[in-house]
Amino acid sequence: MIASFRDLHVWQRAMALIRAVYPIADNLPDCERYGLTPQLRRAVTSVALNIAEGKQRSTRKEYARFIDIALGSLNEVEAILLIVQELYGLTSDSAEEVLTDLTVLRKMLYNLRSKLRTPAPPTAP
Repeated sequence: MIASFRDLHVWQRAMALIRAVYPIADNLPDCERYGLTPQLRRAVTSVALNIAEGKQRSTRKEYARFIDIALGSLNEVEAILLIVQELYGLTSDSAEEVLTDLTVLRKMLYNLRSKLRTPAPPTAP
């Protein structure tokens, strides 16, 4: 049994995505200091934060809801990266690598959510 959110592979993958996205945010033009830069940081950190918070919830339904929120934040990260790529010419190599990582994380979140929505097996008395 996984005792802590830190042991979840999906959370570890979310942390890796943060490490990949923050340098992109740091290299955006100064004109994005109050626009896309903080929005991108908030969105990518929200993924890991919602996984962590959901893990602590008392029911599987509540946990699944936090995974839904994490998925929404992940979509926001993807949309911002595509905007950045379009507006500022984010190099295709770095963008593609991050977008590939993002796709892997999305699949992991979908799988986790699916498992959480499946009724838990009965516990032995």
